[in-house]
Amino acid sequence: MAIDELVCYSDSLHCISLIKGPSIKYHVYAVLIQDIKELMSQSNITLCHTLREGNNCADFLAKLGASSDSDLTIHASPPKGFLDILRSDATGTFFLRE
Repeated sequence: MAIDELVCYSDSLHCISLIKGPSIKYHVYAVLIQDIKELMSQSNITLCHTLREGNNCADFLAKLGASSDSDLTIHASPPKGFLDILRSDATGTFFLRE
């Protein structure tokens, strides 16, 4: 795809720690984690933590996909409720954390 630089955001600090930290030989996802580390070492990839509230669009789509029985869904227009999240994001709505 000829991507020169990629910045990935995740709201899972645990996953970021597994990827950025030392190798864990006996983790259930050790092979996948090592593959990600190798890909990151070969490219200009930055992995950053974001709060879940800062990742609302991705969180919404992930939950929508997890609740679906189909392998692939193509939406002709944004799913119900998604435009509200986009508007909140565009206006810089702040969310209080408990």
